[in-house]
Amino acid sequence: MKKLRAESLDSLRGFAIFMMVLSGSICSWVLPAWMSHAQCPPPTGVFDPSVYGITWVDLVFPFFLFSMGAAYPFSIGSRIERGAGRGRLIVNALWRYIKLTYFALFIYHVNPWVLAAGQPQSVVDWVVALAGFALLFPIYLRIPGKLNPWTRRIIHWVAVAVATALMVWTDCRGGGSFDLYKSNIIILVLANMAAFGTIIYILTIGRPWARVAVLPFLMAIILCKNLDGTWQQDVFNWVPSIGGFSFAWIYRFDFLKYIFIIIPGTFAGELLRNWINSRAQQKSEDLTHNWATAVVFALSALLIGLNVWMLFDRILVANLFVSIVIVFAIGIIVRRMPSASGFLTKLTTLGGYLLILGLFFEAFDGGVRKDPSTFNYYFITSGLACYCLTFFVILCDIYRSYILSAPFSMSGKNPMIAYVASGLFILPLTDLCHIGDSFTMSFFTSSPFLGFLHGFIVTSLAIMTAMFFTRIKWFWRT
Repeated sequence: MKKLRAESLDSLRGFAIFMMVLSGSICSWVLPAWMSHAQCPPPTGVFDPSVYGITWVDLVFPFFLFSMGAAYPFSIGSRIERGAGRGRLIVNALWRYIKLTYFALFIYHVNPWVLAAGQPQSVVDWVVALAGFALLFPIYLRIPGKLNPWTRRIIHWVAVAVATALMVWTDCRGGGSFDLYKSNIIILVLANMAAFGTIIYILTIGRPWARVAVLPFLMAIILCKNLDGTWQQDVFNWVPSIGGFSFAWIYRFDFLKYIFIIIPGTFAGELLRNWINSRAQQKSEDLTHNWATAVVFALSALLIGLNVWMLFDRILVANLFVSIVIVFAIGIIVRRMPSASGFLTKLTTLGGYLLILGLFFEAFDGGVRKDPSTFNYYFITSGLACYCLTFFVILCDIYRSYILSAPFSMSGKNPMIAYVASGLFILPLTDLCHIGDSFTMSFFTSSPFLGFLHGFIVTSLAIMTAMFFTRIKWFWRT
């Protein structure tokens, strides 16, 4: 059976990566507050949990989580159809958990900014970062060429040994000891979702209501976590340990809250896969479009933008009513599309339900916020992710605008490279070669436009790096 591939889903993933890298590379302290996390406003960026609302920066991580869940029906569903056992798939999920955790540890320990520890970066810091980037290829890449399996394994494990030694050296060179608790938190959360989200999906394939039924039990433990003396608090705070060695560096129950984004993503992924599969069986490649397609395309983008703006500025009642009007308008107009009408009707219905549910919950716990995240945040961002996927389905599958979608879809096929390319390759290389000497941070922080331009240049170079390796079919995989 031919493996199904969704360009729209790759584009959503790549778009999330693009915005994630951009948000981390712009000079946010010279930009307006809506260019940073809502709870980390400029110019200091100091975390303030009393701030409510979201910005576009607060959408990128849930959008990536949503695309991760949407990919399960493609990766896991196809394997089950080929006869793979659920036990084997669960073992694979746990192995992926380990590999992603190692990735989280490694990229943190070879990050030049971490190595410099607040001081000006040195040549050693840049060389270590570049060496780390190079070592990740034999670790996560299926080495091209005609090599026997044993040779591949030897190269892989030698690279792991060298990378581990490098990682330990960077942590201990100042006289300290290696710290397992130092890792990239974003990748660590994704590792937990790769394990627990995947296992939930494997055990509930064909039983969607069982998948939904998991959520209220998870919600109960999270809501009761602060009640002293309860077993729910004990479950929330429990950390596995062996012989006094704690695994708190790799697992926290708190990470499981993002299951509330992963599971809606799996439903969207199943809808998308069924639609692509039906098209493949009917051998229909040409999708037509009309005015309704353009309106749904525009309204999906508008709905995301309006919610970010109005939730950030706390225009709550107007946002609720405007969102309801747009959701129902999309629901009516999407039925008039000549192509993908049935599929997008279901997808936008799912998105509309989640978004409106989240907006009804908006007052809960003071208001929507990313950190500490609230339940309304999971529902709102999952709903908006459905509309973002709708946007990319129309762009990639109906309009077939390859020029606009290629940077996102190609980097979305190689997300690990796209994520680390700026910090471990682009910036160390430019610093080592003194390319950026005439464009110092003082230059880019002289105005908001230049502060954004800095991030856009770095992000574009990172995306082009990922596109290059995608073009030559060098993929990092876990």
